[in-house]
Amino acid sequence: MGEEQQRLLDNTSYEAVEFGGEIIKVSKSTDKGIDSSSINVNWKWWFEIAFHTVVTLSGLEATVLLSRIYYDQGGNSKWLMASIQTAGFPFLIPFIFFSKTHPNSSSSSSSSSSDPPPYSFLLLALVSTLLGLLVAATDVFYSLALEYLPASTYTLLNSSQLAFTALFSFLLNAQSFTPYIINSVIILTFSPMLLIFSPDTTSSSEVASNKDEYMLGVLYTIAASACPALIFSLTQLVFEKIIKRETIKDTMILTVLLSFVATVVTLVGLFASGEWKGLRREMEDYKQGVLAYNLVLFFSAVASQAYIVSSYTLTFKVSSLFSNVVIRLATPLTPLLSMLFLNEEMSGLKVMSLLLSVWGFASYIYQQYIDDLEATSKCTVKISDL
Repeated sequence: MGEEQQRLLDNTSYEAVEFGGEIIKVSKSTDKGIDSSSINVNWKWWFEIAFHTVVTLSGLEATVLLSRIYYDQGGNSKWLMASIQTAGFPFLIPFIFFSKTHPNSSSSSSSSSSDPPPYSFLLLALVSTLLGLLVAATDVFYSLALEYLPASTYTLLNSSQLAFTALFSFLLNAQSFTPYIINSVIILTFSPMLLIFSPDTTSSSEVASNKDEYMLGVLYTIAASACPALIFSLTQLVFEKIIKRETIKDTMILTVLLSFVATVVTLVGLFASGEWKGLRREMEDYKQGVLAYNLVLFFSAVASQAYIVSSYTLTFKVSSLFSNVVIRLATPLTPLLSMLFLNEEMSGLKVMSLLLSVWGFASYIYQQYIDDLEATSKCTVKISDL
């Protein structure tokens, strides 16, 4: 069965029936075909997607805005901010112990009563170590790129992240591309480029001092764009091949493991670079005071973990490409929120970029809607023919 059919049937009250040499799940309705509860379940799935989309965007935007506040008010430690992006993983540990595991995977289609086989924790730990190293590398590349490139150039090059995601999704996740998805990828890739023409992103003082440093900045930016794309595609592969379950609990376990590795790596960088020596003075000289300094770091850590968990949840519920589509929507959304909370100006180009991004996002959502309609129709035909 297709992914959409499986998702619809997995969330419906069912019984296992053999049909055409294939085990399918049939609604326990006395009526022919799928009962009205399947419609409610479908809306439940859409509500979950909407919820995690909002949390992903909120967590990402909160992290970006709090990072700006940190630097604007006197913070200057790049390694500290890199480690804060993943250091909030201890907050997730209590939720892991109190969360119940309700398997919802392709492996459960073969039997309505049996759970998927437990995955190897050692294998998951090894994979999480690889993902954690990639996350740490992304933070490092991001910091180095902004050191050598103007913000306008970085924005332009970083737009390639969605294109990298499309490539990795095709190679690793067998992602199918319809006209609506292609339209979404193209628009969301190029709409942020309008931001480079905004007056506040074209300061000549940000240009690298020589051509070698400029080329290094370009390479670091491309690496900072490719790494997250690879991370999301590999995460989808981990859920499909290793975890084989679609639960928040498993998402939190994966997040804790890779965040732990990424935090250790960035903390090593913090101490190796010597930046840790100036943290006490940085905190005491912070413009808004010591309490505000610690609150910014605390909420940055919490917001970042919320973003990671929800974006990974979107990865296994839809796809790695969709998760990255949501993330790219945040790029033109940032100027709007900066205007509301940081009193920055909102130019016409920023509004146009935001509208184009919403259009690209809506295009992908419409494709998901079409897929759900087709899955419902196919399931109804198959079950009603029994």
